[in-house]
Amino acid sequence: MKSLAVTLLFAACACESSKPPPPTPDLPAGLRVPLPDGWKATAVGGDLHAGPQGRAVIKLEKTQRPMPTIEQLVTAVEATGAVPQQKESISSFVGVRYSIGIEGDDAGRRDAFLGVRQTGPRTIWCSTTASARRDEVEAAMTVCRSLSWEG
Repeated sequence: MKSLAVTLLFAACACESSKPPPPTPDLPAGLRVPLPDGWKATAVGGDLHAGPQGRAVIKLEKTQRPMPTIEQLVTAVEATGAVPQQKESISSFVGVRYSIGIEGDDAGRRDAFLGVRQTGPRTIWCSTTASARRDEVEAAMTVCRSLSWEG
């Protein structure tokens, strides 16, 4: 996994362009987002979407909401009918990997992830998109867990 410094203020430094895109005022500067090889990041509204070329796998959203407990995150996931598969909680990160879809229909189920990372002065909520494949869900968890603040 290569570490790309994605400065959210300038949308995505992961691009090869020598000129940064115009600033997006709603996005925090100084957030370092380590992306797997081949992934790109794009600012969409006030959020950052990342994934392989042409497909968003994870959405990162800054928020003023307080960091939830793992129990609160699991409860939120279960309220949608999803089944928690794995949970992780450390002082600055909580995350739940879960499966969602039609009960009893393994072909109609998919893996997903919801996590929150406190880094520096920011709380970042991370969630996978419906297009995330099983191996990409694991990569998205690593991205969220590895977010850091510089500045």
